[in-house]
Amino acid sequence: MYSKDFKRLSLNQLRGKWGPVIAAMLVSMLIVYAIAMVMQIPTAIITFIQSHSSGLLTFVTGVFALIISLAVIVINIVISGCITYGISNYMLKFVRTGETNISYIFSGFSYGFDVIKRSALLYLLMEIFTFLWSLLFIIPGIVASLSYSQAFFILADNDNISASEAIKLSKNMMMGHKGRLFCLMLSFIGWILLCVLTFGIGFIFLMPYLQSAYANFYEYLRGIYENRKTGIYNDANTAYTD
Repeated sequence: MYSKDFKRLSLNQLRGKWGPVIAAMLVSMLIVYAIAMVMQIPTAIITFIQSHSSGLLTFVTGVFALIISLAVIVINIVISGCITYGISNYMLKFVRTGETNISYIFSGFSYGFDVIKRSALLYLLMEIFTFLWSLLFIIPGIVASLSYSQAFFILADNDNISASEAIKLSKNMMMGHKGRLFCLMLSFIGWILLCVLTFGIGFIFLMPYLQSAYANFYEYLRGIYENRKTGIYNDANTAYTD
């Protein structure tokens, strides 16, 4: 399959279901945005206090600011990880069954502490590894992000797999396929530029299209990998055959 095949399949799946999928994507983006805004409030308050204090109070507020900053980072990692898990889970359900239940967007939170922990850890590891590879140069960072690209789909697809195992499995699945995914991403450049020209409004329609294509790519890749390796997945979902 080529980029046009994944995109055509995604458009066929979205036919008649754009509304629910757009709503799900909007909800996920609004949650992340709202939390980011709320998390800025304590920092703004502390900055204001520091600018109007001196001596011991400045030191105390400085320590408190450090604690708050660390807490904000942890909260952002947890929420970002859980939302990314929820989007992955939602899109897998959608491309497999056509189901558009928006509750799957919140599955990163609702499936219990174990999922929250694994989602947050996976998000953190991916960010760290990609950043470290990016220090070498831009290209190694891009290659790393492509290698880890299937990790959240894998995590959403397996109840017991760890974050590190999801990354390892993603790297294995992407061997020989990174160029194909990169071409799929590049094929959306025109749409992205068009969305920019609409002051971002177009992204409301592009996100479902983009996420569906990525989920279909994972399904295709999963089918190839399962033909080579058996017993990898815990669930009994049928491999992608379209």
